Amino acid sequence: MYEKIQSQEKLTKTIANLAIEKGWMSAEESAAYVKEESRPLETIIDLANIHGWLLGKIEDAESRYAALVTKLLKQDAERLEDMKRAAFAFGAETAVEESRPSALFNAMDSLMLDGMPCDGACMVIDSSDESFAWELRLDVHRAFWREAGGDPANYFALRNEVVAGFLSKSDKRVVTEDEHTYRFVAR
Repeated sequence: MYEKIQSQEKLTKTIANLAIEKGWMSAEESAAYVKEESRPLETIIDLANIHGWLLGKIEDAESRYAALVTKLLKQDAERLEDMKRAAFAFGAETAVEESRPSALFNAMDSLMLDGMPCDGACMVIDSSDESFAWELRLDVHRAFWREAGGDPANYFALRNEVVAGFLSKSDKRVVTEDEHTYRFVAR
């Protein structure tokens, strides 16, 4: 779970670095959105309240990411295309050459922050050698984007690019069957 939070933090930093590079915001401004934690988990976690500690970290990471992207897009909606390219590159940094759908899904899922495991946000609904599909049963992101005054569709536009980048070395791609259902298909 902590690795998923760290992955979200790295994506936030990627978007913040893009904003600095493009002159959309200063490094000082970006500091409000970026948190870097390099200490080992066992030295920082609240052992008396592990669930609450993780939940707080998830909410903090999701809130800052939504606020950053929303702020940048409110200034200029055209920036989304640059952000999508950065999100694809972010996903490509961890791309794997894997063809087994279940292994590919597990590797991809280890990057994506979809709330706590007990939320059951992401559920595999079809798993075989020929077919693999999953459903986002609970949109744990929407509230953070609405709270930031943003459009939750921007979260999914960037998420889809992260996934596409992650799959760039595999023989699979993801198709969206409906608003909540995704499937691996051959390229």
